[in-house]
Formats: sequence, C-alpha cells, structure tokens
Amino acid sequence: MKKLCALLCLFMTFFSVPLLAENQTHPFVAGSLNEILKTRQGKPFILMFWSLDCASCMRDLDALAASMKKHPKLDLVMVSTDEAEFAGEVSDMLAKHELKQLESWIFSESNTQRLRYEVDSSWYGELPRSYFYDAGHNRLPVSGAITAEHIDAWVTAVSP
Repeated sequence: MKKLCALLCLFMTFFSVPLLAENQTHPFVAGSLNEILKTRQGKPFILMFWSLDCASCMRDLDALAASMKKHPKLDLVMVSTDEAEFAGEVSDMLAKHELKQLESWIFSESNTQRLRYEVDSSWYGELPRSYFYDAGHNRLPVSGAITAEHIDAWVTAVSP
C-alpha cells in the first residue's frame, strides 16, 4: 500500500506541476523582453500587448483565437499592461477567448513607462500594440486593431 501511495504521489508530481506552470502569468519586468527573445532565437513570433479595459484589445483576442485555430503552431506571446494584482482576471480573459494555453505576462513594475521604453522607445502606451517578429527578430510594430487576415499574411510571409 505504501508503494502505491508513493507511486501515486510521484505520478501527481510529474503530471500536475507542469499543468500549473503552463498557464502561469509571468511578471513582466525590466529584462523580460530579452528573456522572451532569447527563448525564441531564430523563430518568428508575435508579441501582443493588451489590457483588460481596452475594447480594441478584446476584438484582437478574438482575431488571435481564430488565427491560433487556423495556425496551431503560431507562436504568440501575450503581455497584459494591467497591474500585477489583476493577473487572475487576465488569465480568466485569456481563457474566455480560448487563449489560455499561450505564454502570458503581466506588467509587474510601477514604472510602466520604463517597461514600454525598453520594449520600444517610440511606443507611448497605445493599445493594442503588436510586434510581428521574423526569424531574424526584425520586427514590425503595429498600433491598433489587427485582423485574422493580417495575421494570415504575416504567417505566409515568415513561413519557409
């Protein structure tokens, strides 16, 4: 019986911890962009900045969800510009839009202007703000709403 309990505990450890970590919202602080870029060297991806109180962002979440269904290997990183105390609501909103499985970050420093400047010195905080990175990490910044067609065109352009 003790062996069975030990085996069950081991099983729970291996299979429950990754599931919790997978949907965790990471704190976005100084240096986080470099971490995101480093883990994606040589790979195209989209970096999306959004907020819970941004109406255009909600439409973008729908477009992103549609694109994820059409392009399941699309690498999309979500960064909420809301305060860290809203991490639960951010996770709930991503789940509502069927984007819960994505890598998610939330601003976690009081000096949000500094965080925005580190991402892009020409970004003044308008949302939604998307960055389309190619494999060489050249990026195309887009302020305002994006569409599924816009994402489709980018996927076609960066696909080998």
